[in-house]
Amino acid sequence: MTVPMAAPPDINRRFLLAARPNDLPDASHFTIEEAPVPVPGAGELLVRVLIAALSPWQGQRLKDFENYTVPFAIGELIDCDVLGQVVDGTVGNFAPGDLVTGRLGWQEYALARPEALLPATPEFEDTLWLTALSSPGLTAYCAMEMFGRPMPRQTLVVTSAAGSVGSYAVQLGKLSGMKVVGIAGGPEKCRVVTEGLGADSCLDHKTPNLAGRLREICQEGVHLFFDTVGGAVGDAVFEALAKSAKVLIVGRTISNNSARPDLDPVNMRMLWAREASIQCFSRYSYPERWAFARERMMDLCRDGKIVAIDNIIDGFEKTPAALGSMLAGEYTGKVMVRFAEAER
Repeated sequence: MTVPMAAPPDINRRFLLAARPNDLPDASHFTIEEAPVPVPGAGELLVRVLIAALSPWQGQRLKDFENYTVPFAIGELIDCDVLGQVVDGTVGNFAPGDLVTGRLGWQEYALARPEALLPATPEFEDTLWLTALSSPGLTAYCAMEMFGRPMPRQTLVVTSAAGSVGSYAVQLGKLSGMKVVGIAGGPEKCRVVTEGLGADSCLDHKTPNLAGRLREICQEGVHLFFDTVGGAVGDAVFEALAKSAKVLIVGRTISNNSARPDLDPVNMRMLWAREASIQCFSRYSYPERWAFARERMMDLCRDGKIVAIDNIIDGFEKTPAALGSMLAGEYTGKVMVRFAEAER
């Protein structure tokens, strides 16, 4: 049903990359471009961006080195998944007033074709469409279902267990009957992992003799290692692997945000000794699995079996600072920036 919408303003604001950061980004690395709000043409919709999702890959794309994604060009709009509301145009199943998700970037208004959007129905909280039912939850589900193959009573270790993807891997492991050990940054994040997400235990990644502590907790060894971090933490987990363990590499936060590949794990000795297998997973390679994973995650959300940890920062202008803080590890769970409220 079409809902009368307030007329959009004359000016649209967009964040463009102005300079590449050497480390963490801040407002100085971006510029705000002001331009007329675009007018939809045939087959197009005008969408007002309500909430922008922040992700580690945005930090990776700000830098100019070879990775699994193409770097942002200087002057390019910063890309990301968003929750938006159609304000002009009736195309396909979309009409003014409808909430949608799509990759529309750091801007207040965007043109989109219907095939680039998905409906965000009122059945779930608005932010859930950018967390459990979007890239974080679906990445964890697809990686676990396709390659992790969790088995009851086996031991799963998850790095960045309080993060946007790791938090869902923890929960999916527990739902599969596994013993789950998280690794996170600091006592407060570890508390969230155990008390909020249900992990059996959680270790601070700065714990002295991390490998030794893991061996104490994982008496039968680590059967499945869900890693989004890499580096020295990954090396420590390798020391505690069980025979024929699986290592599921889903992200490389340490090395992907650096031009130094030597920050990746080097402890191949223990992988060989345990005859472990490594499976690398990038969500971009399996778009055909997304719809199935979303349906399964929707079922789990309906049954109250999934917890989403959200952080909402209000204000378009605060987006660069929020990205820098997220990349610095200051948040637990998914970080999002609210640009506007939906018209109901």
